[in-house]
Amino acid sequence: MPEIAVSFLNHQVADKAKQLAKDLQLDFLGDPYTEAAAHYDFLLVLTPSHLGIIKPGDKHPPFFIDFLSGPLAYRAEKASLRKETVGRAMGCHPRENPVIIDTTAGLGRDSYILATLGFQPIMLERSALLYVLLKDAMQRAAASPQTAAVIERMHLIQADAIDWLNHRAYPRQPDIIYLDPMFPERKKSASVKKEMVILQEILGKDEDCARLLQTALQHAKKRVVVKRPRTAANIGDLAPNFEITGKSSRFDIYLV
Repeated sequence: MPEIAVSFLNHQVADKAKQLAKDLQLDFLGDPYTEAAAHYDFLLVLTPSHLGIIKPGDKHPPFFIDFLSGPLAYRAEKASLRKETVGRAMGCHPRENPVIIDTTAGLGRDSYILATLGFQPIMLERSALLYVLLKDAMQRAAASPQTAAVIERMHLIQADAIDWLNHRAYPRQPDIIYLDPMFPERKKSASVKKEMVILQEILGKDEDCARLLQTALQHAKKRVVVKRPRTAANIGDLAPNFEITGKSSRFDIYLV
């Protein structure tokens, strides 16, 4: 687990940053540009507009999750069941009101697209850091008239998916359980996106994805959907019933 401290960029949010450090049981560091920052792997930085994360010494602004602008917002604007592979992988229409559990919420992008299409995903994220980054992004998007209805369809829970499923914490049996496990990069490259580097360093190796798949298969009512890079091996050598392939990734469909 990397060493992380909480900091802020404006004194008007200093008290809020202190409380966040207390809630997360992390060190509190007032100024992110002091020498003391070098003792940490990452800084969780609160600004007046958002919550972000940065590596000490990085000259770029902190990375933060954003549903309101950039490529994801453009993708959501153009999204349709026909165009979105992740939507087709669900195997049903949003009007059927399926219970969808996203067991690996991560940066929330796939769940956001599903919600844009009209689905109501329940998002599970076990990392407390990713949870607060996602929660912050959802709160900002909920305040926007353009995205408020989409966010209302997204339900974020901080939980370990295997424990959550095994304790049957769901109100209705999930029709569809979705997995997007971390996949190690084969080589370091400048093309590896900053957010993926951060994700990998915060979360570490995903060593229980095979167990998560087996758990999902025990609890899903209709199907389990696993997102994989196009050429990646099946998880645990368990072959899916069929695949739906996109440009850079594929969706393995396991029918229950």
